[in-house]
Amino acid sequence: MSIFSINDFHGHIQPKSPTPLMPRLPDAQTGEIKPQAAGGVAYLASAVNKLRAGAKHSVFVAAGDLIGASPLLSSLLKDEPSLAALGELDLVASALGNHELDAGLIELKRKAKGECPPAGCAWPGYKNPGFPYLAANMLDAQTGRPVLPTHIIKDIAGLKVAFVGAVTRDTPSVVLPKAIVGLRFADEADTLNALLPQLRAEGAQVLVAVMHEGATHSGAANDASYQCPGLQGRGVDIAKRLDPAYAIIISGHTHQAYTCKINGRLFVQAGSYGGWVTESRLTLDASGKLLDAQAVNHPVLQSAYTPNPAFVALVQRAAELTAAARNKPVADLKQGAPRSAQAPFGDSPLGNLVADSQLAYAQKRGPADLALMNPGGIRADLTVEPGRPVTMSDLFAIQPFANELVVMTLSGAQLRDLLQRQLPKGDAPARLLQVSNSLRYQWRMGADGVAQLGEVSVGAKPLEATRNYRLVVNNFMADGGDGQGVLRQGTERVSIGVDIDAMVELLTENPGVMSQIASGRIRRE
Repeated sequence: MSIFSINDFHGHIQPKSPTPLMPRLPDAQTGEIKPQAAGGVAYLASAVNKLRAGAKHSVFVAAGDLIGASPLLSSLLKDEPSLAALGELDLVASALGNHELDAGLIELKRKAKGECPPAGCAWPGYKNPGFPYLAANMLDAQTGRPVLPTHIIKDIAGLKVAFVGAVTRDTPSVVLPKAIVGLRFADEADTLNALLPQLRAEGAQVLVAVMHEGATHSGAANDASYQCPGLQGRGVDIAKRLDPAYAIIISGHTHQAYTCKINGRLFVQAGSYGGWVTESRLTLDASGKLLDAQAVNHPVLQSAYTPNPAFVALVQRAAELTAAARNKPVADLKQGAPRSAQAPFGDSPLGNLVADSQLAYAQKRGPADLALMNPGGIRADLTVEPGRPVTMSDLFAIQPFANELVVMTLSGAQLRDLLQRQLPKGDAPARLLQVSNSLRYQWRMGADGVAQLGEVSVGAKPLEATRNYRLVVNNFMADGGDGQGVLRQGTERVSIGVDIDAMVELLTENPGVMSQIASGRIRRE
């Protein structure tokens, strides 16, 4: 039996602008390790269909966050084309992800049922996507009963296979409170373990845990030994506490690609954005007893597959329906902003603009003291042409990842540690985190070649080591991306929206901000 799985698709139906994923893999012709374009639902369809054609008994499932924090092509259409596309790929079930709740439970149920508002759906002809969301541990706060299905049972290869779903217990810390009013989130392992008698009573012979929680992993997407040294995170703890009756754990949430075994049991994840597909091969006896389990992550390289024509047409249709919105004017600006910093400054005008937009967006929604932005996430200069307004497409070229903005709490000591750690090492070029207008600091290169952080101020006051600060970053950084491991220590996390929305809001309401983003917030002594 083969179980194919994806997770954290986040509405990435498009093949480019932005390219869903760029994993570093060997070039098919030269063997050179380099980033390669992967993902796009038309390529995903071809990959899944080809892989399933080679498997006698197979099923396709997902581990949550199929929608939410999506690129414009999907988000402008309320992610309905993404759900429709995945349904056409014969997805049989998905664990609920926290982002499925971004617009609230009522809206999620509407989409899951294929219902349309009186004015019609955003995606013409939208209907039931054909697969359920599973969340055994999302409970009605008053009754304690699950508000979505807990599991489904499918007949595969003559066996009754139960797919049991769970959403991360930490959903309240990564979703706006108003989206989950009246809901309670229980421990994943405890909940799935408690379901065992019911699953057995319903005749389930093989149990598969599909959960929107996972681990962090610095190794390759495929580990032939399944040892995965250094694997860590909540998913590991859950796996160790989950009853051995579950044959395999399909995980998500952490956007990592890995094939591991914890206490001998498969624990897998398929990265994100449809750039990978996990194939888990289970060898079972006639009673459903697991004899062997192997897994491999297949990259969905655009160079390796011919895009499925039906899904190419679906994406083109979405592009046509959203063209007006994507080409919508945002602001008339008198000047642009380059993304490169010029010495002796470490901040660029565009980096300052991005950070300022994120701080302003957060402050309208709650307390926030400063914002930081990774320079690698700023993909193009902001260029201004005389007589032409800046459009959504222009801004999307700058921030094409539709990253979620996260507000978290760090102490002053942790902030100082973060700033120190991101200073350049030796002769390496400085690629410093870009900062909001509330942050200023100096740094210098010591005689020993070690960079040293100098004075730091937040809100025109010296940074206090023992004070707590509310920091805004994108979810890539919040999860430790770009080596920002200190950010994993951030607490009281709240998801507030998507990065491009912050830029649109600031430029629409205050185009004069362009005169306030000059370099000089970060100075090298």
